[in-house]
Amino acid sequence: MRTFDKSSLHFISLFELVTGVAPIDCVNCNIIYFVVPKKNISKIFRKGKNKLKILEKHIGKQVVFFPYFETKEEFIRRVVSDKVKIKDSGNSLKLFINRQDNKRVRRDKEAIKSFLERIYNVENVLFRF
Repeated sequence: MRTFDKSSLHFISLFELVTGVAPIDCVNCNIIYFVVPKKNISKIFRKGKNKLKILEKHIGKQVVFFPYFETKEEFIRRVVSDKVKIKDSGNSLKLFINRQDNKRVRRDKEAIKSFLERIYNVENVLFRF
C-alpha cells in the first residue's frame, strides 16, 4: 500500500492543477518524479504549451514524469531501456543496464526503484551497471 507524505500530496495536487492530469504516484528526490497514465500524457503538452515548465516554475525543482504500464516489465523496458536485461525472482528484481543508458538510469535510479516498490510491489530492486 502506498502512503503519501504532505509534500507529495502537495506536488500531486499542483501537478493535477497545472496539467489537468491526475498522477498515479509521486516521489520527491532532488527531482520531482511522477507516474502518469499513458493515455493522458498528450494533455501535458496540449496546445503547444509545455505545462511541465510551468510546474517547475511553481515547485522550484526539475519535474520528470514516467508513463504508467500494467506490468513491471513493460514499465522497466519503457522507462529504463528496451535493452535492459531483467532477472525476476519473485518480489526481487535485478536490472542489468547497458553502457548507453548508464548515465540516465543513474540519475533516475532512486525514483525508478521507489516506483517499482510502491506501484508494482517489488521488495528489492538491484541495478547492475
